[in-house]
Amino acid sequence: MFNLIKNFPQQLLHAVEIGEKAVLNGKFEHPITNVVVCGLGGSGIGGDVLSELLRNELGVPVTVNKGYSLPASVNSSTLLILSSYSGNTEETIACARAAVKKKIPATCVTSGGKLGELALKHNWDSIEIPSGFPPRCCLGYSVTQLFFILHHHGLINDDFKASLIRSASFMEGEQKKMQEETEYLAARILKKSVIVYAEDKYQSVALRLKQQINENAKSHCWLNVFPELNHNELVGWSKANEHLAVLVLRTGDENPRNTLRVNFTENVLHKISQPFHEIHAKGHDAYEKHFYLIHFGDWLSYHLCVMQGYDPFDIDILIALKEHMSSISE
Repeated sequence: MFNLIKNFPQQLLHAVEIGEKAVLNGKFEHPITNVVVCGLGGSGIGGDVLSELLRNELGVPVTVNKGYSLPASVNSSTLLILSSYSGNTEETIACARAAVKKKIPATCVTSGGKLGELALKHNWDSIEIPSGFPPRCCLGYSVTQLFFILHHHGLINDDFKASLIRSASFMEGEQKKMQEETEYLAARILKKSVIVYAEDKYQSVALRLKQQINENAKSHCWLNVFPELNHNELVGWSKANEHLAVLVLRTGDENPRNTLRVNFTENVLHKISQPFHEIHAKGHDAYEKHFYLIHFGDWLSYHLCVMQGYDPFDIDILIALKEHMSSISE
């Protein structure tokens, strides 16, 4: 796992190379009115990152669908993307079959499996990414292809390529210090349930950190975002809880009103002696900050795992669930 995390910047560069070589032929007779990305876990998080990074550029809405059925809004003007690293994600395959029934073409991002077979059978566009890794370690591969798909259909320009390359280089330069900082932070929050707070436009990063702490560190983690948490969750902090540790993601590009909210919330935590730790994003733009925080969170989850003596690759409970589900007929 150490090497998989360490090589994330190189993975991002390799992903750009794959995207540039991808052959996409799909065309729309009418203008695209919405984008729907179907995927779960390590495959679904790419859609969340995409929607945030393009929130000020993309002229159509992006829906990240994490279930068994397609939204009713999916029609012939929808750019439907099916993302499953293994190609066998049950929920995503169900969405693929629903697309076949509705005669809606899809574009697939996968390493193969059933989804790859469906793409071949129905002549759907598909981008194949390298196989043989844990899906959560392939975010760079999966998210990058989403940008290339949108670019192919004229929804975005190609500026994203330079942004991804810069982000990879930036992470590479920060990696040594990042490892030191995350090891120190891991020791301070060890054996606690973690709550991650972030501004709403960085929710995908908080979700990624939650997922990594769950899978790598085998620990509970929850998240919430500003300003929504100030309309409900803040009331829950009437007293300290020694079993919790709060991580607040600070990015330097917060809405000024949200900055006031973050500072007020931290003051509440301080008054009740609830430990909280700020994680400050580094980078010159939203791309670099997103990927910096993602990489930082990956390292943090790794150190939490090692300090507790766990195997980061152990996901036996998830394997047992998949076997249980596959044993029951649909």
